[in-house]
Amino acid sequence: MVNNKEIKNFIRQKVLSYKPDFDLEILEKGLEKFEVFSCKSGDFILRAGETCRKIFVVENSITRCYFMDKEGEDRTIWLEAESILVTEYESFSSQTVSRCHIYCYEDSIVYAINKEDLMMLYAQYHDWAIFGLLIMEEHYVNLLKFRNTIIFNNAGENYDFIESDYPRFLEVVPFKHLASWFNISAVHLSRIRKERIKIN
Repeated sequence: MVNNKEIKNFIRQKVLSYKPDFDLEILEKGLEKFEVFSCKSGDFILRAGETCRKIFVVENSITRCYFMDKEGEDRTIWLEAESILVTEYESFSSQTVSRCHIYCYEDSIVYAINKEDLMMLYAQYHDWAIFGLLIMEEHYVNLLKFRNTIIFNNAGENYDFIESDYPRFLEVVPFKHLASWFNISAVHLSRIRKERIKIN
């Protein structure tokens, strides 16, 4: 069981990593708005058909956002490493029904703040508003980075990128989910991995 002090310490350090000069009194006011819960491997923090009302930090698990295509195949939109702020931004921003699922691969503690509380913090406190801009910027920069990498590299180069920058993805994420993200078949990705093992 995570106690309140541990919750605050984790979120405090996370927020300060984005904005080290955060006014500490104002920071504490925002920390009171966070909730905490546990998830198990295979749990969803958002399902398609729900409206995404929260931003999450999944402390110990890689997360995956995906949707089901017309053929009933699941298609990976993004993968994020542990302890990264995640949400389904289209649904969160517009407060419309999400078409996507967000899924945890591993047991984890999850920290969350709902949109109403976050908007109130943005409106009342400049530091929290700047924090919001920083997390949005990080999210979109990461999405663009991954999209551009995957589009402009070939499958082997994409595998090398993940192996170099996100090696835990190869340990935790099923190959079919990685292959979907790369827009190739799982067989093709498996062949690339075997080739890399031979080279090394």
